[in-house]
Amino acid sequence: QVAEAVAQPLLGTRRVTLVAGASGDVGVSRLPGEILDVVTRLPAAVEALTGVSVTQVGPPRRRGPL
Repeated sequence: QVAEAVAQPLLGTRRVTLVAGASGDVGVSRLPGEILDVVTRLPAAVEALTGVSVTQVGPPRRRGPL
């Protein structure tokens, strides 16, 4: 779900410009790694900003009848 939310803004994207250093993947092959990097860093960022550990929070509770 986190990966989907991170990648969602890219769905309407027509053009992506990636800036790379001298080593590693270049071009579109770099994009999956960049998304994975964001997803990997996200829990720590959320905890640093909110004080809430996303790994300790349970799924949302349902409200009202189905």
